Amino acid sequence: MGSTSMRQRFAAQFIIEKLLREQETKPPRSRLDRFFGRTPLAAASLGWFDGAEGEIAVGAQLATLPPEWAVFHALPIGGHGWDIDHVVVGPGGVVTINTKQHRRQHVTVERRTVLVGERSVPYIRHARFEAERITLLLQGRRPLTDPVHPAVVFVNPRTLRYRSLPDDVKVVDARHLVEWLTGLPVILGPAARLGIIEVLDNPEMWGDLPVASGAGLMERFTVLEAEVRAARLQRRVLCPLELALGGIVFSGAIGLSTGLLGGLLGG
Repeated sequence: MGSTSMRQRFAAQFIIEKLLREQETKPPRSRLDRFFGRTPLAAASLGWFDGAEGEIAVGAQLATLPPEWAVFHALPIGGHGWDIDHVVVGPGGVVTINTKQHRRQHVTVERRTVLVGERSVPYIRHARFEAERITLLLQGRRPLTDPVHPAVVFVNPRTLRYRSLPDDVKVVDARHLVEWLTGLPVILGPAARLGIIEVLDNPEMWGDLPVASGAGLMERFTVLEAEVRAARLQRRVLCPLELALGGIVFSGAIGLSTGLLGGLLGG
């Protein structure tokens, strides 16, 4: 059953749907896998899992926006498995948000590209594309007097530095996202905001693309997330500790056996 409102979609819903479908193909872990803390994630799910956690973190930030802001998550666009992570509508206008999580990595912003470490990534181009898509979807239904703002939001980078600024794309750390949004100049009044929100909120506007209700998805993802964290703890802390303790016990047993054997032979 589809949603009656696009605002019912939750952060990372699109990517979680793909992630859980992929997980259905992965066999259960063995006892040995669990002992060594091997991840329950399928190989193809690793990137999606990090992406989902990043989108959820940004969704939590957006939930703190003042009530005059409307927030949409995981809006499906195109026919090739693409979605817009978040779209917000408020006094500062319409903003599309492309969320990226690169834990403990250095991110450098330049006028035409973004570098993660030394690797150039097409995030600025993707953000522009998403803003253009929302603009096209609104044209003819609710013409815009101001352009849609594209943004790229980074979650948990080690550093985020700017060599130069893109002309039309905002690149910001998730910790400063709400501050940036609420500091935008006021360009939309209540009536204009309501009109745009009504258009975006209508599932029929999104064509024949599936708009799942998402029932049970977050619960299943929460269980998977707990398993991933438990595996990480087992791999990094508990397994090495258990192996170390086992080695101590084994060494002690060998020492005791040697002592006993020596005593017997000496007797």
